[in-house]
Amino acid sequence: MGRTTYIFGAGASFHAGYPFVRTMGDQLLEWMRRQSPCGLFDFANSATFLKQRFGNDIEDLFAGVQKEIDAQRPGYSIYANVHKPCLVEGMRQWFASIHRTAPAIAYELFASRVVKPGDRIVTFNYDIALDSKLRKTSEWSVGDGYGFTADGLPTGSTVKIFKLHGSINWFAVLFGGLTSGPMAFTPSAAMGHRPVFTDADLTALGYPTHIQDLAFPRAGAAAIQPLILPTSRKRFYFQSNFGREWQPFWDKLWRAARRAVRTSDRVVICGYGMYPIDRRGCNLLLSGKISGQIEVCSGDDSGRIVKQLRDQGRDAQVADQVLFQNWVGSHAAGGEFTLTGCPRS
Repeated sequence: MGRTTYIFGAGASFHAGYPFVRTMGDQLLEWMRRQSPCGLFDFANSATFLKQRFGNDIEDLFAGVQKEIDAQRPGYSIYANVHKPCLVEGMRQWFASIHRTAPAIAYELFASRVVKPGDRIVTFNYDIALDSKLRKTSEWSVGDGYGFTADGLPTGSTVKIFKLHGSINWFAVLFGGLTSGPMAFTPSAAMGHRPVFTDADLTALGYPTHIQDLAFPRAGAAAIQPLILPTSRKRFYFQSNFGREWQPFWDKLWRAARRAVRTSDRVVICGYGMYPIDRRGCNLLLSGKISGQIEVCSGDDSGRIVKQLRDQGRDAQVADQVLFQNWVGSHAAGGEFTLTGCPRS
């Protein structure tokens, strides 16, 4: 078998304690309500207000906040400067807390015993559970493993992860970290051209403390999380006074993912539901020519997804196991494994 491209959705990270989209809003608000004020963020107060205003569905939360910002009615700045940043930072800190406590055993098995050099991973997940497990192998490094080059950081990835909705360890830094003095920037470059990484996020990937991203300003600067939020109208750019920032970055990443899907001998869909809300993600698999065999391991959605793919002329079938952790256990090299990572007797 030649190159394989894996498509990961929320169902693949569920075993490691991360939420499904349908429960994410309620769980996020509940986590925020338990937090004490932290710097600029009063998570509890924002969570109470947002639930009363928009409910607890994650799409309604982000779509409602963005609608208020776009309308620019009196008071809209509270949504732009308080509630939206609280939601995004809350999700980042919540996911980071899960990462610190969850073992993610299925990802560890996948990284060490399933994925092979030359394979590609396309993921719609924000978490870094898989990233950190791959970092432990010799196949992935942060400097070139995400599909872009991060100068000064370790390289040599033979496996790439294309995170098409962003990652909790990515930041876009405004004006390169400059906070005073003369500034000269070309249009669409005020937020840089690639994500930067904090020291803490590199440590979370498993790097020693001397590994640092020199592009991250340690003296402090305005930074934004480049996350593609779970709404029906996804924006693959930042809208700023300089125009659309980062659109070339996202377009390049999506082209790389599309090329991986179309040139692979095998595509495995793991925990990705292919719901209409993610139109661009669905088109990745439903439009254009895909000659490789497609295997679907997406729980109860597996049969529906296979039908969608076959209706578009794809060679698709339901996997032998439809839960990701079970699929990994049955495909791990060196024998079959249970979810705990122990060989089956």
